[in-house]
Amino acid sequence: MTIEERITKANEKVMEIFLTGRPVWTDVRPAIEVVPGMRKNLILHPGPPIDKDHIVFPLRNSISGAAVHEKLADTVEEAWRMVLAGEIEIAPAQNYQCSCAAAMVMSASMPVIVVEDKTSGGKGFSTPHPGSNPKVLRWGLYDAEVEQDLRVFRDEYCPYLGEAVRTSGGMDIINILSKTAGMGDENHNRQPAGSMCLALTLAPYLLDCNAPRKAVKDFLANDRFFLNPLMAASGSICASAKQVKESTVMVGMGGNGEDFGIQVSGTGNAWYISEAPYILGTFLKPNYTVDDLLRYMGDSCVTEVYGFGGMCAIAGPAYMRLTGSTFEEAISRTEKAHSVSLGEHTFAPVPWNKYKGMPVGIDIRKVVGFNVLPISHGGSGLKTGGQAGAGSAQLPMDCFKKALLGMAEELQIV
Repeated sequence: MTIEERITKANEKVMEIFLTGRPVWTDVRPAIEVVPGMRKNLILHPGPPIDKDHIVFPLRNSISGAAVHEKLADTVEEAWRMVLAGEIEIAPAQNYQCSCAAAMVMSASMPVIVVEDKTSGGKGFSTPHPGSNPKVLRWGLYDAEVEQDLRVFRDEYCPYLGEAVRTSGGMDIINILSKTAGMGDENHNRQPAGSMCLALTLAPYLLDCNAPRKAVKDFLANDRFFLNPLMAASGSICASAKQVKESTVMVGMGGNGEDFGIQVSGTGNAWYISEAPYILGTFLKPNYTVDDLLRYMGDSCVTEVYGFGGMCAIAGPAYMRLTGSTFEEAISRTEKAHSVSLGEHTFAPVPWNKYKGMPVGIDIRKVVGFNVLPISHGGSGLKTGGQAGAGSAQLPMDCFKKALLGMAEELQIV
C-alpha cells in the first residue's frame, strides 16, 4: 500500500468518526472525578503549551486565581511563584480531552460538562458557560467577587445541572443542532437558538430536581450556554479521531493570547505552533483599538474543528453583520472551508445556501496545497483582562506547513 493510500484510508476512518458521531451530554462532575489524568495541582489552559516567561496577563491571572480557588495558594502572587517553581503544573486543555473558552482555565474541583460520543466512545469536557456577567475568570479577571461567584457556580448551580442531565437520560447534541438548523446560529460565537432549544429540553428536569429559582433563572437567561456543551461534544469527537494514525485531518486548534496552534489526527497531541493572529471585527467600546488586544486566545474554536463558526459562516448572517462583515463574505468563508475539507455534515443544512451541509474535516494537505486558509470566528480579549469585542481571524499558514512536515516525519518520508 502506498503512502497516499494509507493516508486516504486513515482519513476515511476519521471522517467516519466526524460524520457518524453522536455526542450526548451525560453529566456535570468535578474535573478531578472525570477528566483522565487530572490532578489536584494541575491547571489546564487554552491553546498550545505556554512559555511561562511570556504568558499574557489575563491567562496568568486565571491560572493563579484558579490555584487560589483550589486552596493551593493564598494569593495570586504566591500561586504564580508556585507555577514558576513547578509546584503547580499547567498543561494545554486539549491534551486532556478538555476545552477552555477565552482565558478560562480548568482546575480539579471545577464542575465540567461531560459529553460522550455514543458511536465511537470518545469523551470531551468543558466548564459550563458562566453567563452574561463580564467580570469572570473566563476573561482573565479574578478577585474576591469572582471567587465568590466561582463557589456559587460550583456549589449551588452546577450540581443541579448535573442532576437534571442525569435524570433526563442525556442531552443529544446532534438532535439540538438538527432542530435549530436554519435559525441563524453558526454555533461558535452565536448560539441563541441552540441555547433556547437546550433550555426547553432541560428546564423541566431542573424543576423536577427542585433547583433553586436563581439557578433556573440563570440557566434560562444564558443565550450562550450551548457553546460549552458543543465544545465538549467537539472534544469527544476529536478524542476518538486522535487515535487514528496516518490521518492528515485537523483535530484541534486554539490560542493562548500569544501563540496559536493546531493538532492533526496522525500525530495526536503534538502541537504545530505559530504567532497567533488578532481577532478583528467589532469592539465593545468605541475607544478600544488593536493596541488593546491580545492575539487569538481560547479553545472554543474546537467547535470549528467540528465544522461550526467560521467554517459555516453562511449559517450565521447576523453574526457577520454584527462584526462588520457581509453576507458575501459569509459565502466566501464557507466556500473556503468546503474547498479544504473532506466532507460535510448533513444533519443541519442551511436553507439559504441551497440546503448544503456544513464543511468538516479540514485536510492540512489541501490547506497547504491549495494555499487556502480557513477563517475562524472568535471573541477578542483585552491585554488587561476582559472582553474587547468579536470578529474573525485567518488561521496561520505556518501552523499547517509545520503540521505537514510533522506528518511527513511521522510517516518517515523525510
